Amino acid sequence: PTELIPGFHFELMTTDLRRFESEEFSFDLIYFDAFAPSAQPELWTDEIFEKMFKILAVDGCLVTYCAKGVVKRSMKAAGFEVERLPGPPRKREMTRAWKR
Repeated sequence: PTELIPGFHFELMTTDLRRFESEEFSFDLIYFDAFAPSAQPELWTDEIFEKMFKILAVDGCLVTYCAKGVVKRSMKAAGFEVERLPGPPRKREMTRAWKR
């Protein structure tokens, strides 16, 4: 991990989440930048959100540009608290989910 500022360490992991298994990692933040559910439906399943919930630390955050209702429902079913955020330019909204 790289310490960006004192107390804040960053480690970029590029992996196939469907195959990722680890008991040694606990994440504070997941930036989920998959293509849209219509393009990559296999990455937007209930099982994927359950896996992300499991590997997030308590008070961990999941952020994605996707704001589709089906995605937010899957996040909630996995245990996340889900909220809508204003999106970046050319995107009306995005989604943030917390593990509490």
